[in-house]
Amino acid sequence: EMCSTVVALLLPTALLLRVTAPRMSMEASTLPLPLRATDGGFTHDTVSRRLPLIVRSVVDNNPTYSRELALALHALADEVASGAPLKPLMSDAADGLAGWSATLAPYLSSGATWMDAPWWLVENYLYKRILELTDEPTGGADPFGTQKARSLTDSADAFAKMVSNGLSETGDLGALVRTSLWGNVADLSLSAGAALTTAIGQAEGAGASRMLTDDSAGVCEALRATAEGELVLVLDNCGLELLADLLLVDGLLRLVQPARVSLHVKDAPVFVSDVCPHDLPPTLDWLDAHGGGAVAGRLRASLSSGRLRLVPHPFYTSAHPFWSMPHDLREAYAAAGAVLLKGDANYRRMLGDLHWPHYTPFAPLMRRYWPQGTAVAALRTCKSGVLVGVAPEVEAAAVAAEPDRWLTGGVFGLVSLAPGTEVVG
Repeated sequence: EMCSTVVALLLPTALLLRVTAPRMSMEASTLPLPLRATDGGFTHDTVSRRLPLIVRSVVDNNPTYSRELALALHALADEVASGAPLKPLMSDAADGLAGWSATLAPYLSSGATWMDAPWWLVENYLYKRILELTDEPTGGADPFGTQKARSLTDSADAFAKMVSNGLSETGDLGALVRTSLWGNVADLSLSAGAALTTAIGQAEGAGASRMLTDDSAGVCEALRATAEGELVLVLDNCGLELLADLLLVDGLLRLVQPARVSLHVKDAPVFVSDVCPHDLPPTLDWLDAHGGGAVAGRLRASLSSGRLRLVPHPFYTSAHPFWSMPHDLREAYAAAGAVLLKGDANYRRMLGDLHWPHYTPFAPLMRRYWPQGTAVAALRTCKSGVLVGVAPEVEAAAVAAEPDRWLTGGVFGLVSLAPGTEVVG
């Protein structure tokens, strides 16, 4: 059974002096409204069309499923598409806090539907509904395993280009950060389960003109400052993005030499392609067979020595924002020199999936709740309607360049940093 709690950290004495108590000033009455399908546009399309397609893709990609299971999944897809009221889960599911039943209770009592409940809630809830159908008859097999495996196969050409560009042995940390960023273009939940094979090259090739905000230099400085300390990397997608992230991790271990890199992952399948503990071994095997054997060997050695570890946590498959993070996760972040969050789902969790004005400064917002002593950075391509830290003139140029896709099509990226602030006493 997958581990559902963060392994306790042995904190160096110096880190114990940090103030780790939350700086909570995120009262609901002061926050923007959440995104919902009733907003229309991309959010409505996601719930009414893309989410049902994701459920049906589970049936299409698992031909050994029984007829009964296939019918149950199709019924779930129909339920979502029709905007039906939400239902209780058949049994409670862990979320690192009070559990999914407690999360759903107010929405169930009010008769909330797939369309008018918060988008962040219904997307995460959908995957719990899928798993409660598939786990028992399949022995807990990943319902998205076939798609994840295909995403690796489809990454061969892009990864070969990375290797030919010297990224497996480079000393350029900035190049590895940029590659990790644009790897986020490859997201199977965005494409409703279809493979994405060329987007990363197209987006990365556009260079700085595709960056809405770029704190890459500051991020590299924050990463270098973790030498002899701990770095937390909260992963996002399997396939091409995980390959790019592993190149970054290998580079960090070689160039920065932190005492430990902790890879935080989902405790259960979610958002089709998100990384779970069972996804790392086949990815390392794939690297062996596709020109990344030296990288895979170094990563396995670091896993064996404890310099690299996987940390699954149920909070990452919850419907809660990061400012509600459980105590054990807050302590893990506070003990790290820097936390790097990959991808759109982690970004949405950072911002609570709320309608923040796009010009809202990123760093001051993070300082409202993030552990004070720890730098936090987001690497993300834009694939939802949540965005902060972008100057109005930059947004205007993006809208002019890509009026239909700039905010949700993964064609623009951002690197945002909130530096850590040491607290004395």
